[in-house]
Amino acid sequence: MIRPAVLGDLREIEALVLKETDRYEKLKADKEKVRSILLDLLGQKKHYCLVSVNYEDQIEGALLTFVGQNSWAQRLSAHVMFWVSDKPGDGATMLRMFRDWLGTRRGIKVAGFAPDIDVDERVWKLAERIGFQKHGGAYLRYQ
Repeated sequence: MIRPAVLGDLREIEALVLKETDRYEKLKADKEKVRSILLDLLGQKKHYCLVSVNYEDQIEGALLTFVGQNSWAQRLSAHVMFWVSDKPGDGATMLRMFRDWLGTRRGIKVAGFAPDIDVDERVWKLAERIGFQKHGGAYLRYQ
């Protein structure tokens, strides 16, 4: 099941994020920064955060999106900061839900993600299939 993330999910999401940071060979996670960012993301309604949970309501995946002022243009942008799922199909569903949510937000003019590590080629195909376009190293959706 996929549901909106809440502040009570903080510890489980934090563990998931820290587990994923092990994939970075030359970077070490800063636990204080991770917690601070998660508190910001989960504590403000302007951001879009989902979790994938199993039948015991344990988190198996998350999509965390930061919404803020566009750095170079007017209006807002939405940046997927973290997106992972161990449950087949839930990652794709969360990205589709994000895309649909974007359609309800008139103030957001650009949204997307730009991974900084190798990602399975199927992720790019999914992103393109549901409306994100490749621009440089990022997949973006302009509205």
